[in-house]
Amino acid sequence: MVTIDPCKRLEVIEKQLIPAILKSAAENTTSDIKAAIEHNLPDLQESCYELLEKCERKYPECGEDIELCNKARIIELFTETRLKLDKIFEDRAKLDKGGDLPAADSDV
Repeated sequence: MVTIDPCKRLEVIEKQLIPAILKSAAENTTSDIKAAIEHNLPDLQESCYELLEKCERKYPECGEDIELCNKARIIELFTETRLKLDKIFEDRAKLDKGGDLPAADSDV
C-alpha cells in the first residue's frame, strides 16, 4: 500500500476533492447538499488541520510549495467552498419549489 505524505494529501484535497464536491453538489438533492455543508465539509476541514500539523512537523518548508499547507489558506478555501455550496443549495431549493434558477455561474 502506498502512503501519501500529508502535504500531497492537502494538495489533492485542494486541487481535486473540493472541485469534485462542488461539481457533485450541482447534481445532488438539497438534503445531500445540506449534509455536505453541515457535516462533510467541517469534517474535511478538521482533517486538513490535522494534516497541516503533520506537514509542519515533518516538512516545515512545505507551505512554500503547497498552498493548503497554511492555516489561513485552509480557512479561506473552506469559507469559499461553503459559500458556493450555500448558493447551490439555495438554487436547488428554488428549483425544487418550481422557481426559476438564475443564470449559471461559470465559477462552479
